[in-house]
Amino acid sequence: MVTLLSLAAPAFASAQTDAGIPVTDPLVRAKCGTCHAVDDRGRIERVSWARATPEGWQASTKRMIVENGVAVTPIEARAIVGYLSSKHGLAPDEAKLVMYAAERRIHDESQTLNGAVVAACGKCHQAARALSWRRTAADWTRFVERHAARYRFAADAKAVTALIEAAPLHTREWDAASASARAPAIAGQWLVTAHVPGRGNFHGEMDVEAAGDSDVFSTRTRLRSVDGSTVLTRTGRSVVYAGTAWRGRSSGAGPATAATDDASNEMQEAMLIASDGSKAEGRWFRGQYQELGIDVKMQRASASPVVLLVDPPSLKAGSSATRLRVIGKRFPASVTTDDLSAGPGVSVRRIVSSTPDEIVAEVDVARDAPPGRRTVAFRSSALENAVAIYDRIDDVRVVPDSSLASFGSESYVRGYQQFEAVGYHRGPDGKRRTADDVELGPVDVAWSMEVFYEVDQSRQDRVGTVSRAGFFTPSATNPGVNSDVWIVATATTEKGADGKPLVGKGYLVVTVPTYTFEGRTYVRDLDRWIEEGSSPR
Repeated sequence: MVTLLSLAAPAFASAQTDAGIPVTDPLVRAKCGTCHAVDDRGRIERVSWARATPEGWQASTKRMIVENGVAVTPIEARAIVGYLSSKHGLAPDEAKLVMYAAERRIHDESQTLNGAVVAACGKCHQAARALSWRRTAADWTRFVERHAARYRFAADAKAVTALIEAAPLHTREWDAASASARAPAIAGQWLVTAHVPGRGNFHGEMDVEAAGDSDVFSTRTRLRSVDGSTVLTRTGRSVVYAGTAWRGRSSGAGPATAATDDASNEMQEAMLIASDGSKAEGRWFRGQYQELGIDVKMQRASASPVVLLVDPPSLKAGSSATRLRVIGKRFPASVTTDDLSAGPGVSVRRIVSSTPDEIVAEVDVARDAPPGRRTVAFRSSALENAVAIYDRIDDVRVVPDSSLASFGSESYVRGYQQFEAVGYHRGPDGKRRTADDVELGPVDVAWSMEVFYEVDQSRQDRVGTVSRAGFFTPSATNPGVNSDVWIVATATTEKGADGKPLVGKGYLVVTVPTYTFEGRTYVRDLDRWIEEGSSPR
């Protein structure tokens, strides 16, 4: 029989001399070496010829425990994942490509990944799961053959070739990261901005302190909504692999009282820290299927003024005396109109007020001001794409545009979904729904829902409800069937060229819980067991 190994013979032959990554940690060598051969250079079969994200190594360790009966304590399991994620991980530029998988984001992979990989791997899971690994040609070939045999599908030689080309073991990015003498410092104060879907933008600070091990930190975060109505205080614990891969958990001070409670619900945190340690970006998420989350950006605090947020996020051409709030840190006591700028066509009329954390200014926007996103600057501190200029709102889009929610059961809580309505300008090409459209920010809308095919089992009252804030709650009763639903956002003030209110729609599938053969509760307990050293039930 012709196998993929024979089809990839040249790559396989060259892979035999590919320099693997020696394993220097005694614990990893002792535990992995019981099944995988160790050579005289400290290289472990399979392990030394692979690199992966923390999620990849955690899944691999979990599989060794569950399927192969590897005997490790919780502390040992976490140490193994920590070592492999740091010494056999991905460089920041490599991790960025598949970061959405760690962040549990809905993502259209057809626009970003190799088509052959998406076609082969995306049938069962995100293709990013495969591209979260780096392997030699021989190991990719072996992996696909074994995967095909286990799950009973025909191995695809095109997919193997694509994986070998897209995710080799050795890359320039990895060589550069490996050559770095030291990981960036993490402890200290970070300035934080966050977008909470359905609730707007937040800003604040995070204090990070070392918590014993060199890669473990305790965190305390204080966030305030732009309108000042809400304050979120969270404490947590994070592990930072190789100084760049942030994985953590945090929660509020009290027990959560509702699915929409961002203040107290426990969240997982997945962020990518820049290689120089100056910035970090990612998502904090929660929910039965990690469907609820907030987008977070952080930057190191400094002694100089810094612009963090601008509100409102868009200004209409021809408007005058509009109040613009510039939120940041360490603004001086004296601020003049010359200190602020927002590009051509926008003039600062006067400074209404200023504090160390906020400047309020009145601005005029010329009727012929060029539409598009602008940088807002306070002296030498600039925030790119901080505000958008537009002449009219041309489109309303529902975010996410396609999503999933789930009914509950005795063992599974419901899976929810938060929607937002975002306005867009048609962009330089003058056409709606094209790549150059300009995002303008949230739009006031009335929310409703439409069931695609309404039969007795999928009547709207049996599917669920969408709140005035765009939060979808599935019905408490599981009807046992899937329901295809339009989530409809009808603008309350903005109208299209036909004089009718602008309308956006998002596609939602409401389905039964996702059952797994291991039992979802046990799998999650095992994840925590590996991450934190607490025993599974």
